[in-house]
Amino acid sequence: MVRTAVLAVVVVVLVVVVVSVAYLLMYAKPRGASTYPVNVTDALGRVVVINAQPGSIGIVSPDCAQIIYALGFGGRVNLIDTYSLQLLQYLNVSVPGNVTVLHSIWPAPNIDKVILAHPSLLCADAGFNYGLTKYLGQLAAANITVVFINGTNNVDLSGIESDVMLMARVLGVPQRGEAVVSGMNSVINYVKSKVSSEPRVTVVFLAWYNPIYAAGNSSFIGYYITLAGGYDPVGGMYPTITPSQLLVINPDYIIASNFMDNYTATLEAILSIPGINETNAAKEGHIYILGDLATSLVEEPGPLSVYGALELAMIMHPGAFGITEVPHFITAQWVIDNVKPSLNLTIPSG
Repeated sequence: MVRTAVLAVVVVVLVVVVVSVAYLLMYAKPRGASTYPVNVTDALGRVVVINAQPGSIGIVSPDCAQIIYALGFGGRVNLIDTYSLQLLQYLNVSVPGNVTVLHSIWPAPNIDKVILAHPSLLCADAGFNYGLTKYLGQLAAANITVVFINGTNNVDLSGIESDVMLMARVLGVPQRGEAVVSGMNSVINYVKSKVSSEPRVTVVFLAWYNPIYAAGNSSFIGYYITLAGGYDPVGGMYPTITPSQLLVINPDYIIASNFMDNYTATLEAILSIPGINETNAAKEGHIYILGDLATSLVEEPGPLSVYGALELAMIMHPGAFGITEVPHFITAQWVIDNVKPSLNLTIPSG
């Protein structure tokens, strides 16, 4: 009788264990995953409730695209802007042909097209898509949840990391967010290690020539110039400076976006600035113009921007990376061959 009772207890325990294991396998969340609903505070200070992992995602800025794809959710994108699409094409990332493409996103995308595409989540840039705020009621009524990242309002790496972790929580994958942040820091540490013993050079980054718009040392670009081993003497965010001020600065390097959409035209515009030929940059042949991909990496504050810091470092200190010559027009092919940007946030080799 005692033996029978013991066997009965053993059987009951085994049944409980089997049922418990089966439950865990079927219903337990992966380690690091979020349990919904999730409350997040976005870049506008709004508390947004995410009731379930988004089944479809809309993107209206390239920094959002970088984050969504780096987190591994590109397959759920059903709405994207043309600038993000171009960036992904440079990286050989395929986007389905039936995805809705928005050709205008500043200061807000076409709301009718957004509602028609009906993503369950819309990622927006608080700095670039600021006009979207007046449509939040319409989007909510259409059951489209909008989350704003800080985006182009960021002035340093920590802001981008916060954006990554915000969207990682929204998507229920905080550990993936941590992995992306870790990859970003690996690239930045690689850049720092390469330029640590290099002499600092004075750099002016031009966004326009008449009047002269320059990225100041308080801007995101100025921050990366410093990380890349340069010195940006222009104060503020994106001030205008006079030709006389540019001559006083006397930069060793002038780096510019391709603001005329043509290398020759952009170079001629820069060389038309009075006194420009008296600068060290002109005398030493250190005027560089960035093509579309090169500009995206430097100007768009998403995870891939760490490659913008690497790109700047390679322009200013090519010898530190074993580069013998840098072209004056930084094409997409040069970036792919040398900077090797990747949504996996890997350090380039070879």
